[in-house]
Amino acid sequence: MTTSIQTIQGGTRLAFDSVEGITNTVERMHETIARAPLPFAAPPQQPTRAHGLIAAGVYRIIRGITDGIREGVDRAFSVLPAEVRRVGGSPAETRVVAALNGVLGDHLEATGNALATPMSFRTPDEALTLEPGAINAALPQVSGHIVALIHGLSLSELSWKRNGRPSIGDHLRDDLGYSPLYLRYNTGRHISTNGQQFAQMLQALCDAWPVPVESVSLVGHSMGGLIIRSACWYAQSQQANWLPYLRRVVCLGTPHHGSPLERAGHAFESTLKKIPYAEPMLFGRVRSVGIKDLRHGALLDEDWSGRHPDERRPDERRVVPLVPGVDYYFAAASLGRHELDPLGHLLGDLLVRPDSAVGIHRDDLRRLKIQPENCRVFHEKNHFDLLDDADVHRQVIDWFSR
Repeated sequence: MTTSIQTIQGGTRLAFDSVEGITNTVERMHETIARAPLPFAAPPQQPTRAHGLIAAGVYRIIRGITDGIREGVDRAFSVLPAEVRRVGGSPAETRVVAALNGVLGDHLEATGNALATPMSFRTPDEALTLEPGAINAALPQVSGHIVALIHGLSLSELSWKRNGRPSIGDHLRDDLGYSPLYLRYNTGRHISTNGQQFAQMLQALCDAWPVPVESVSLVGHSMGGLIIRSACWYAQSQQANWLPYLRRVVCLGTPHHGSPLERAGHAFESTLKKIPYAEPMLFGRVRSVGIKDLRHGALLDEDWSGRHPDERRPDERRVVPLVPGVDYYFAAASLGRHELDPLGHLLGDLLVRPDSAVGIHRDDLRRLKIQPENCRVFHEKNHFDLLDDADVHRQVIDWFSR
């Protein structure tokens, strides 16, 4: 695997962050043992003298050495020529960086790590500069009908083209004459943060489009569908000029009402917090806020602002209805062989249950009002089959042809 200098720099920074995190974990465990040497002993009012004077100083020295080496390495990378640092990496590198962004993307962005993925529109080969001349040069055929494809958590635009098969974007271009573009973004950020930026970038894209825009269509897989709905909400509140061109939204395996996997992980973590010796070892706390937003499917800033992301709370997110006048199409996958198969109801597609993917909710206010004929459940398929399955592709083409 060819690795770019930028990724090496970011990986080195992340390694130092990991050393610091492990040091902090060991220190917290030491503090726990110092306060309560036995699991059921009553903790003293203050840490023991040994930990307060000796161990705390040792941990400070370790952190100081780590910070010093990290700063020196960063300075060494900073003197490299800019053209060397900008050289891109291989598809394998892109996939690894995308996975890291899904798990740690908020941390990477907050620490200025070079691994943090900036949001960009792309063709299958390169990032797109939002200027008319650059768009004409990057796309073989520029149509007035734009379709943007938004990937899911820990993925990249490469996920749309699996197993060497043509992507949905390829079919829409070849069969219907659409101009497909692919969004690459940091999936570890808040969904609402990405949604707002995506809305702004769609405006810039339409403003720079070299021919008159006739329609905009959006296709999202998994988290990508939530990014679309968040972007539409903010576009409505800001009266964005691109919104009247929006004709259809296709969501593939989108957890509109949250993912049971994230809820189960959060419940397990909350249980372990009650065990004194286990609490310092909860590495699950470092998972990104993007993942935590999937607990209930939070789309707006107000769904998380002012609240600790790890606290246990009911589903209090604001109701976000679908945009009037836009055609919505929802596809779900299920491991079950048919609608009544309990395996499908229990496991869904391994990550999302069919009811959540088609917008069904026991609270009528949260239920997404979509025509039943605009929904389809694909049985005996998993979450990622929705990206490259031939039946799914045919269904999407049919929806676009209506």
